[in-house]
Amino acid sequence: MHDFYLIKKTETQDEEFFQYFWRDKEQFKDLIVEYIGLEDNLVEYIFDSLTWIPCRNPSLPGMPQDIGFNNIGVTLFEEHSAPCLISIFTAWCDLLKNGPEEILKMIYYHDYSEDELLRFDRDYAIAKFEKMSSISKQLSEGNYYIYHMGI
Repeated sequence: MHDFYLIKKTETQDEEFFQYFWRDKEQFKDLIVEYIGLEDNLVEYIFDSLTWIPCRNPSLPGMPQDIGFNNIGVTLFEEHSAPCLISIFTAWCDLLKNGPEEILKMIYYHDYSEDELLRFDRDYAIAKFEKMSSISKQLSEGNYYIYHMGI
């Protein structure tokens, strides 16, 4: 599961806050505005497009600017990430609306069995991606962060 938290910006948030938010999030419930969980099969399906998003890496000293989603760690999205997030999740919603009710993706790097297909419900994915687009619009206001915790 990939966890996304829309959190309020405060003047006291520092590098240590973002480095350990994943561990201490229960202490900061008052800062969490929205939560979205995306299953790994959804993230894997759209992963290439998530590598285009400007972000910061709270796991590294100084939280350097980066590009791309940290699949197995944490990622911090700021106001400048919002246009890319909105565009990508809106585009996926529009694209999936043209697909079948059950989306399947075969894994091509070896012989596959029925169990190795990525599967998900189209309408469920669209609802999740619409919510991601919605919180990204809030991010664009400059009063929030989106904090992602990968698998």
